[in-house]
Amino acid sequence: MSATDIIYFAGFEFNDIGNNLIIDLGSGTGRLSIASAYLRANQVIGIDFDWSAIKIFKQNIKDLGLNHLINPICTNVSNFEISKKNLPDSLKITTIMNPPFGVQKRTADRAFLLKAFNFSDTIYTIHLRNEKVHDFLSKFINKNGWKINYTFPFNMKLENTFPFHSQKKKDINVKIYRITKKEK
Repeated sequence: MSATDIIYFAGFEFNDIGNNLIIDLGSGTGRLSIASAYLRANQVIGIDFDWSAIKIFKQNIKDLGLNHLINPICTNVSNFEISKKNLPDSLKITTIMNPPFGVQKRTADRAFLLKAFNFSDTIYTIHLRNEKVHDFLSKFINKNGWKINYTFPFNMKLENTFPFHSQKKKDINVKIYRITKKEK
């Protein structure tokens, strides 16, 4: 499975991509953003703090002719702000993200989730597939007024891109979570 599979799932199973504003937190080189653009997102904003990844992202969208749909921004996720007040009421925001798993820095994924809770209508997020992580996420998401609507297992292929990666490629068992606001 690949990034396009995740976006295909979000777009066709739940209709959460087409005509929506897509926020890609931790966008890296833009795989999820680009896949979203091809599924007719209204606009895509990709956020990543790694300038070298953003440069590749910008070149990718230029090469694909997607500059009019995708806006990469180099900033820390915690610094990103968007207000729904200035957006049409009918425009839904879907956040897609592949946050750090907290292996290198414990609880690193919380900042991504907390940020997404501020402006999203629906959230898709990738996390390690194990019971401890699932239990934590369930409690954290519930405590913040959201609920896990759907999950599916996914085998992600991680390539050696960071200094702490010790293998050329590694398969990682993850779970994709679809998170929605609780009914009031």
